[in-house]
Amino acid sequence: MRRVIAQVGEVGQQLSTLLLVLVAILAITGPAAADKRVALVIGNSIHERAPLLDEPASDARLLAAKLTQLGFILSGGVAQIDLDKKGFDRALAEFKGRIADADLALIYYAGYGLNLNGTNYLVPVNAAPATAADLERELRDLNAVLRELEGSDRRQNVVILDAFRANPFEPRGITGLTAGLSPGRVPPRTLISFAAQPGTVGQRGSDGHGVFGTALAQALQQQDRRLVDVFGQTAQSVERLTNGAQQPLVMFTQIDGGAQPDPTTTLRPAQPAAPSANQATASPSNSAAPPVAQDARTPGLAVLYDEDVSDPKGKRYSGSVAWRLETVKTAGRPVPVIWAQIDIPDRKLKMSLQLRRNEDPSLPASHVAELTFSPGADFVGSTVSNVPGILMKTEENARGTPLAGLAVKITEGSFLVGFSNVDADRARNEELLARREWFDIPVVYANQRRGILALGKGPSGDRVFADAFAAWAKYQPAK
Repeated sequence: MRRVIAQVGEVGQQLSTLLLVLVAILAITGPAAADKRVALVIGNSIHERAPLLDEPASDARLLAAKLTQLGFILSGGVAQIDLDKKGFDRALAEFKGRIADADLALIYYAGYGLNLNGTNYLVPVNAAPATAADLERELRDLNAVLRELEGSDRRQNVVILDAFRANPFEPRGITGLTAGLSPGRVPPRTLISFAAQPGTVGQRGSDGHGVFGTALAQALQQQDRRLVDVFGQTAQSVERLTNGAQQPLVMFTQIDGGAQPDPTTTLRPAQPAAPSANQATASPSNSAAPPVAQDARTPGLAVLYDEDVSDPKGKRYSGSVAWRLETVKTAGRPVPVIWAQIDIPDRKLKMSLQLRRNEDPSLPASHVAELTFSPGADFVGSTVSNVPGILMKTEENARGTPLAGLAVKITEGSFLVGFSNVDADRARNEELLARREWFDIPVVYANQRRGILALGKGPSGDRVFADAFAAWAKYQPAK
């Protein structure tokens, strides 16, 4: 893996040579692509303990509109404005779920950016660090954000950081804390665009937007443009409008083994993918649903609904679920197992789910599901004390159909659900597990409040379940 650092202001042959490789791996192409593109757009303007900023929120909305036109799904449905620390965590968790099967993932952040001894931080609107020791707790480590993009060897990532403003906490005298961001590690298959050089401050335009945000939006607006030209035009515009005071910077990692770029690859609005079998049978009313509703089967999306005495609709917390299929050995025999790792950061709740065919002849069950809950130390409700069962449903807001079976508590926070081995129940359960897109897992907390954890399969889960059922069909359980 070779890292290339290029000053985008030096447009021309050198820029074209360096960035042409990205035309192949990161360009947004025409009808043949029909790819999955997801963007998280954040603009933090109104800070509680720092000077207010005018441009980030307006720039974020502007870029969100342009990215939507290019076929991106906006994580959260809209630009995420004025996020506090919890809001950051929630937005990143949902984004992580949404990009599980994406072909292109993009993060745009506008707001304060700070650096301490080479560690870059993004600044939530409620941040108020008093000492260097407070930074990890109060701010968002950029490296932690970038780690959310790892884990896929097929997805391309773009991170755009418009975070070069004065240090808002300079009066606090935190030694070593400086304004802006500094170049650092770039994850595989990722491009990072900095709005300015380290040690400089981004400039404000005359239209209420930042110069960089306006220039990037204008470059994205022109269709049939190579990605290299989008960044080149943005850099030229920024340098011209600021008389060279602001010069964007680009860093990226190449594909292992190099790439064979097509210099004619262009930037165009995405073409819609062909509908799946499930989508093809949707009613006409569904086609008129808003964009977020159309994306209800977002890969890796988990949602926790908690009972709330003040709101009959309850409270909704977004999170992520990662599906995978593994083969484990049981009594010396390989057994295909479906695994899911669930994270609901705003509720400080993690859960693992393991689903497999039953190997124990003494247990009258066709399949078993093991659920293990790991609440945080200050989890409201103390712990999960009961799981009444598991239901399957067609979409997030649909009513679920129970799977025939019995749930029992094994230890604190750990439950086993055995699915009925009666022929009719078994056939119905397998049909529901294979064809329904969402799980509903009702839970009862130690304080007797109730909740429902909804897990979307999405394309990644669909493949895992299809592969699992194919493997199970060939597999003969131990006698």
